[in-house]
Amino acid sequence: MKAAISEVLETMYFTDVGFQAEVSGEAMEGWEACIDVHPVPEGACWRLRLSFVEGFARELAANMLGMDSEKLDDDQVRDAMQELANMVAGTCMVLLGPENWRLGLPFAEKKLGRATQNGDVLNMASSGSFVGQAACVQG
Repeated sequence: MKAAISEVLETMYFTDVGFQAEVSGEAMEGWEACIDVHPVPEGACWRLRLSFVEGFARELAANMLGMDSEKLDDDQVRDAMQELANMVAGTCMVLLGPENWRLGLPFAEKKLGRATQNGDVLNMASSGSFVGQAACVQG
């Protein structure tokens, strides 16, 4: 998943992220984008979740759309986050064997929550600051 996130963010969003071990459990206002990944022919569904703090999500959307982040509305950020989830999941599928998986439809929404601190979550940083998390959970 790290390789897929890095590749998509670098090539389509013109942004680099690093992965860090720990994050405080502070409140995280921002965006969450999800997409379900289904094994073929059948089996337990997996959900890819990408969460980003508000400012970084807007920066990603602005980079993708070639716009000023201040001029973006929530619908444009939502669309960019959904496309990000779709591209990351698609890249993961290519790495794992596309004949073995099919994608659901991505969705994204504004979220207020806490940064998760368990080992199943990838914490992302940009320029030394926490910007989001990624996880792939069964269900």
